[in-house]
Amino acid sequence: MCNKIIIYVRIFYKLRNKLPDEILKQLYFAFVHCHITYAAEIYINTYDSYLGKLNKLNNKILRILQNKNRCYPITLLYRNFNTLPPSKLHEQQILLFYTNFSITLTNCQLYLKTILCLIAQCIITTLEAITNYT
Repeated sequence: MCNKIIIYVRIFYKLRNKLPDEILKQLYFAFVHCHITYAAEIYINTYDSYLGKLNKLNNKILRILQNKNRCYPITLLYRNFNTLPPSKLHEQQILLFYTNFSITLTNCQLYLKTILCLIAQCIITTLEAITNYT
């Protein structure tokens, strides 16, 4: 994955003074962030030492795009782009999955309840029709 992302270091370095900040932010999310978040639940669920190269590369790209030096705090780099470090993206993806799953489950329960009520009404109507027929 780092091989895919490292290509953008040189490109972003050349573009950082030529494009507005908002466009640079959009480029980051379009070309870098999507690679990091893809299957984050799987590959980021490992030791932080294994993610060192990915973290450093992402920090470097954020510094280039925001035109900040190495002394600039990393937390502010992520805050300026309203994103999280790769190690925290795992937690965010898990929480999003859980939230979406619970919302879907709640919706399914409402649909199931509605369907069961309709079936019950059909049964009652059928039973009433049978008793009125005899």
